[in-house]
Amino acid sequence: MDHLPYRDASLPVQERVRDLLGRMTLEEKAAQTAAPFGSAVDVHTPPDTGWGGAVAALCTLGLPPREAAARGNELQRKHVEETRLGIPVLLAEEALIGLKVRDATTFPDAIAQAATWEPELVEEMGRTIGTQMARLGVRQALSPLADVARDPRWGRVEETYGEDPYLVGSMAAGYVRGLQNADDEFPIMATLKHFVGYSASEGGRNTQPAQLGPRELREIHSVPFEMAIRAGGARGVMPSYNDIDGVPVTGSKAHLTRLLREELGFDGLVISDLGAVGHLHTKHGTAEGTLQAVAQAVRAGIDLDLDNKVSSDRVIEAVRTGVLSEGDLDRAVANVLRAKFRLGLFERPYVDLDAVPETFDSAEERALARTIAEKAVILLQNRPVDGSRLLPLAASVKSIAVIGPNAHRPMGQLGNYSYQVLDSMTKRFALAADPEAKPEDAEEFAGKLGADEAGLLVESVPVVTFLDGIRRRAGDDTTVTYEPGCQIATDDRSGFDAAVRAASAAEVAVVVVGDQSGINAFGTVGEGLDSAECALPGVQRELVEAVVATGTPTIVVLSHGRPYVLGWMADRVPAIVGSFFGGEEAGNAVASVLFGDVNPAGRLPIALLGSAGAAPFPYWAAARSTPYVDTASPVVFPFGHGLSYTDFEYRDLAVESAEVSTDGAIQLSFTVANVGDVDGDEVVQVYGQDVIGRTTRRRRVLVAFRRIPLAAGAATRVTVDVPTIMFALWDADEGWVVEPGLVRFFVGGSSAATPLRGRVTLIGKDHLPGPDRTMFSTVSVDGSEAALASVREGTESATLVAGTHSTPITQDNTVLEWLEHPIGGQALRAMFAGVDGDVEDLLEPAYGLTLTQMVAFSGGQFPQSQLDELLARTRVVPEADRRL
Repeated sequence: MDHLPYRDASLPVQERVRDLLGRMTLEEKAAQTAAPFGSAVDVHTPPDTGWGGAVAALCTLGLPPREAAARGNELQRKHVEETRLGIPVLLAEEALIGLKVRDATTFPDAIAQAATWEPELVEEMGRTIGTQMARLGVRQALSPLADVARDPRWGRVEETYGEDPYLVGSMAAGYVRGLQNADDEFPIMATLKHFVGYSASEGGRNTQPAQLGPRELREIHSVPFEMAIRAGGARGVMPSYNDIDGVPVTGSKAHLTRLLREELGFDGLVISDLGAVGHLHTKHGTAEGTLQAVAQAVRAGIDLDLDNKVSSDRVIEAVRTGVLSEGDLDRAVANVLRAKFRLGLFERPYVDLDAVPETFDSAEERALARTIAEKAVILLQNRPVDGSRLLPLAASVKSIAVIGPNAHRPMGQLGNYSYQVLDSMTKRFALAADPEAKPEDAEEFAGKLGADEAGLLVESVPVVTFLDGIRRRAGDDTTVTYEPGCQIATDDRSGFDAAVRAASAAEVAVVVVGDQSGINAFGTVGEGLDSAECALPGVQRELVEAVVATGTPTIVVLSHGRPYVLGWMADRVPAIVGSFFGGEEAGNAVASVLFGDVNPAGRLPIALLGSAGAAPFPYWAAARSTPYVDTASPVVFPFGHGLSYTDFEYRDLAVESAEVSTDGAIQLSFTVANVGDVDGDEVVQVYGQDVIGRTTRRRRVLVAFRRIPLAAGAATRVTVDVPTIMFALWDADEGWVVEPGLVRFFVGGSSAATPLRGRVTLIGKDHLPGPDRTMFSTVSVDGSEAALASVREGTESATLVAGTHSTPITQDNTVLEWLEHPIGGQALRAMFAGVDGDVEDLLEPAYGLTLTQMVAFSGGQFPQSQLDELLARTRVVPEADRRL
């Protein structure tokens, strides 16, 4: 059989696919569309025709790597040597926060990875995971998520890279590049999920409908997928459970063929989410039975059916009864075979067991997990206590009380798709349903599904808790006491008294609160665990308040997956540190920040709101918000926010050209300086606004970012090249369009702190970039003396010189016209410079008012005297007088 064309690796893949497909029976074709789920199906005893894929076949064994690899080899042998055509099986596992098998590194959750704002670091992590997969024989990762988080109530926010399409796409593309290029001999396939609009479900409720128009679908939700496909080369995609405007994505040819393949250029493998094909009948009601559901999914573009039961018999019956054409089936099978040929599975189906390490958690791999966790830590707040900032902890502190339900509980710092969390849940359900289990086991597990029933039931890598990390770093000279205070979700307050005593006896209290991650059960956040309030679960808020009431300086550490509503905490707690779920090294990472060994530079990839009722509330909406009647600001900590132990200054913004062609690139440069006395990283963020368009444009969008290390007292010149295509809008008739007109830029350290402002006018005709448009800006840094000395005169931040502009500006011009005037804009901003927040955001509700009207309507807040002063500062001197 080795002489057959499909066995010849020198032939083009398409020729091999065509040859093999022509030799297959209906039963063999149907088998290639089946991907049974390992915890529900005995995937190690395949039928004579084999299967296309097997998901979770190795993780559910609970074996050390070498033993698991041996079982994987045996499963491959049954496919390669005991089926008629010898087609290998595609083994798939989850890998979002590490390969989800026993003894593999558990990295920080995806939302924590995004908090690093460093795609290169995520790429390194992906490369590490890909190497582990190649050693084990797993060739498909059901990761990463390219969903744009839209609502903090949605439990799966923790699995995303945040709320901004450009940040999400940059992180997802980095992960894919790292994973798929990890091993040349054993290529790996990344699988983007969940295509598309899954995160926009109504009310933040998992799998519920999303009401999205074609413009929002493309400009926000499709962009990260396209970035990871075109720039990352993603070879796999998993559709979402939800429906969009009444059309379930899993059964939608418009989404899976026309949008995904034809518009976004995807040519890889599409695997359904678990049980999603059956949902077309049972949940969505667009198919009248299981056969019709299979047919609808295959016609739409599904290639592999991931299910809790083997689906090939349904495919066979659908074809034989005429519900599904064999031509449609051939299309799906061809994609499965193409993926296997591209991965080299036919040439290398087995792994070398001698090359499989005893553990996938070496010192080097743990060091990477710690680096990511450290870079993800966000200093949300650090107010002075007795005149000094509480963090970093002073060397003089000799007693610390560590308090809280997540302070010393490994399960409280791991994401829901970690091996420890998910496989402990699987084991728990199995024990509860096992009639041969011991009576005490059955009684213990049955009917207990809450977060506080979660427990570690599998063996895997060591997890350093926050208490462990603090004790290790504090050393023997410092007394560290510990009290949990309460559980995660119950209302049991019996531990409060002990926690208060511990806090009262200490110089500093560190209170670690947050979530327990789970899937549909055993958690407060995760898949199927959505929240109406986004509040700290249980009585954790009361615990924090009780500790604060002791008067002991208090630091709150958040170990969580959900973006909480934290206005009350910001008002009462001097120091707040965000870790999200920091993985196996979270304890050491946070301790290094608390003690000042690491200067925090994590930034929020999603805002923390003041009320769940404000959601969904992305930062581009926050920039034009009007207050609710019962709250001044819906945002407590904005997108991109994060503090440091040093201070950074932005200055000298220069725009290379005031006019740029619609098919060109805009170059900005500016200086960032570390003006403090501590080395640190700054995350430079550049936002842009297409001011006027044929459609309503977002008020502010992230177009570039970079994490930059700066020594104390050092400065660097940052140059940003932004393709004009970054401002393209989606037009239903013309596709992507870049229109001429004014573009504004906002540069700074968060979406709400942008001290530098620039403007460029795009000129020329409408530009239609087509599908191969550039999707990334480039950021370069140069800290040389020459670069810092090269700042041109006449930059956007030049000093205002009254009377040097020939265009009049009067009290009868609108606020928007004033802000756009080169002299009037600077004067008006300067007048409001002392207020909290962004001046333009403050003034936006009054954009349409003239300054005379603003005086009349302001109730004295903008008096006539201020207007007179403003007009005097911007008086236009006639040209003749200027010559004198």
